[in-house]
Amino acid sequence: MNLICLDIEATDNGEMLELSVINHADCRMVYHSYFRPAIARSWPNSQAVHHITPAMVRDAPPVIKERRKIETLVNAADGIIGFAVDNDIRYLNGNNIDVRKDIRIIDVRDWFWYYKGKHLDIEFGSVPRLAKCAELLGFEFSEESEAHSAANDTMMTIKLFKALVEQSGMDLPLDEAIDRFETLFEEERRLYAEKMAHGYLSLLRTPKGYMLKNTHQHPASDAECFIEVAGRFQAEHDLREKFRKRESRADSNFFDLRKSDIEFFKAYNNVYDPEKEEYYRHLVKAKKKAKSGLNITFR
Repeated sequence: MNLICLDIEATDNGEMLELSVINHADCRMVYHSYFRPAIARSWPNSQAVHHITPAMVRDAPPVIKERRKIETLVNAADGIIGFAVDNDIRYLNGNNIDVRKDIRIIDVRDWFWYYKGKHLDIEFGSVPRLAKCAELLGFEFSEESEAHSAANDTMMTIKLFKALVEQSGMDLPLDEAIDRFETLFEEERRLYAEKMAHGYLSLLRTPKGYMLKNTHQHPASDAECFIEVAGRFQAEHDLREKFRKRESRADSNFFDLRKSDIEFFKAYNNVYDPEKEEYYRHLVKAKKKAKSGLNITFR
């Protein structure tokens, strides 16, 4: 199986500054280059992390001159390994480097969480930075002098991946081990999504009217009444639609509810539907952004 591991450092506006590519089989560096950005002249925020200065890339080639070479190298692989690799793919695409749609993506961050992080009670989706993961797996990797160089980060990512494959205990060919991991991880992702969908909707009485509150945790004691639901964003959408005619004229974040509305609220229930919950989660949050001062709390 032909796998490559890559890492990218970029400017504040997402232009590539450095790319490192290592072959998985023999840990050989097959590509490394700095790049001169076409637009950015400084990048103070990202420079504070990766320490690549404008002077360091002044004489480097622009990405456009290396584009075909990088595309050929990347798309000849069966899969790409990386740490938070979705960011690297986004940088490649954003710099007009097309990545094959069917190429296999292997995120070491996910492998770390499944085989190490969850046993340390690290929350799903909250894996620490690469240097911390290296430390937790027993590797020395200095945040100050080594991390955030694309070459160093790529080499450490390969080391972590190999260590995690070994730690998995799967005595399988690599492609089958990756297949097996993806099945296991997707089940964990499904369970986590279901867990986070579960929650509470509560009604709080205020001088302006009733306020609807959406939380994952048990509601605070100031709630006049609350319900427990399997899909809290679907529930919020349904209830807001039900109470739309009761919105306060002074502030649409509050409702002038009648006794029958409160009884409807208390009797409401739903069944978890992953597709609906994801849809309504995005819809509710989009409305929250669009509506200035919306008083809904998500936790």
